[in-house]
Amino acid sequence: MENMQNQLMELKKRNQLYEAILDMVLQGIYVVDPEENIVWLNNIVEEMDGVKREEIIGKKDSEAWKNLDLKVNATQYTIDTGKQSEEQIAIYNNKDGYRTAMFMQSYPFYYEHKLEYVYSLAHFIDYSEKQLIKISEYKQKTTNINVKLSNNTSFTLYDVVGNSKKMRALVQLSRKAALSKSPILLYGKTGTGKEIIAQGIHNASLFNNGRFVAINCASIPENLLETILFGSVKGAFTGAVDKPGLFEEAQNGTLFLDELNSLPLSIQGKLLRVLQEKRANRVGSNHDYPIKCRVISATNQDPRQLVRNGKLRQDLFFRLAVVTLEIPSLAERKDDIPELVKHFIDKFNAEYQLHIKTIDDEILDVFNRYSWPGNVRELENVIEYMVNFTDSPNGKLSFNELPLYLKEISYNQEENTIKDLKSEGSLHEMLEEFEKNVLERTLAETKWNVSQAARNLGIHREALHYRIRKFGLRKKS
Repeated sequence: MENMQNQLMELKKRNQLYEAILDMVLQGIYVVDPEENIVWLNNIVEEMDGVKREEIIGKKDSEAWKNLDLKVNATQYTIDTGKQSEEQIAIYNNKDGYRTAMFMQSYPFYYEHKLEYVYSLAHFIDYSEKQLIKISEYKQKTTNINVKLSNNTSFTLYDVVGNSKKMRALVQLSRKAALSKSPILLYGKTGTGKEIIAQGIHNASLFNNGRFVAINCASIPENLLETILFGSVKGAFTGAVDKPGLFEEAQNGTLFLDELNSLPLSIQGKLLRVLQEKRANRVGSNHDYPIKCRVISATNQDPRQLVRNGKLRQDLFFRLAVVTLEIPSLAERKDDIPELVKHFIDKFNAEYQLHIKTIDDEILDVFNRYSWPGNVRELENVIEYMVNFTDSPNGKLSFNELPLYLKEISYNQEENTIKDLKSEGSLHEMLEEFEKNVLERTLAETKWNVSQAARNLGIHREALHYRIRKFGLRKKS
């Protein structure tokens, strides 16, 4: 008796295990009995059809899915014939009213030569498409490290560094926006990484097999912009040749218009017409060609303020900003600084064949107090500056290797701290405290090279020795 109970417990446990596994499968699965009563379905069916398992189990298959647009009911075919059905596409409105499409196929399950169940497998097209894009994006990330991808990009959304709340939200929104065909406007200050996000969206989108074509609108003279964007034909103007524009080069891909705010108003009008009509003409040609690319644009200024100031046409703004994503400045995501620092150290270790492991906590303290007007790009430049001058034997970047303007932040902070601490003391006491702190700082920077420290302070070596004894300074291990 006890043995039988143990066997039943084991069967119950395994049954729950198998159900848990089937709930994680990316295909929709549902099971009916020979009377067409629904016996079981997995999570994907619940999610895609907007139904709840407890509400639908026990109902007739034909009752539960009334709106199926099928030439042949695959489940009923398998019940009637006992054979596997052909794969077919089903198009219907789910419980929430959304149009859904899936490929489905039904299979018989026999027990002791008797048809006991019919199970159906469904590939929901929208869901499967999203999974394929994720796989494609991750494949590009893992197989093209430090190499330009075949579609003219270097980054995917997996390359975005930062785990702060704002960056996680940005990446999540970017993935959702990537799955549509709508134009996207990126707004972020200089150095925040707008092109990385743009490339990431391209590689997570339906356009990822096409090329990513980028143009900085501020770097092209106004008289050349139209030709570069739309192309030209031979003889259109002096020196003109037959040349495709960027819209043609980006066919079935993405065109990235960086620094949109630098686009002259005359070109903005022509761009608007092209986006509305989805057709363009090369300069000097009467023949147009179709526009079949996604447009992502970017600006380092508030786009609504640009519209108010007359620098960006309102109708073009509404055309390009169907989806607007704001990229946070580094000052808004300082929690990401340690991760970014590690990322850049790893990058320059590989580039310069170094073995730097970390930085002093004192440097992180300075980084957290700084406002970073140049954002992530400025942080990258600071780390590159430091690795160029490091001679640390322990694989750690030190305070002494910081650029001077960042050192001054620490000095200013120290002076303010001294004033706060000694605000009730005499002038002599405040000056002595300040002098002691400056001496300690300078000696630490020079690694207690007294001669060098004296030169940095502009005093004689003997005078520095006197002050070291006076304040009882000691070299810290």
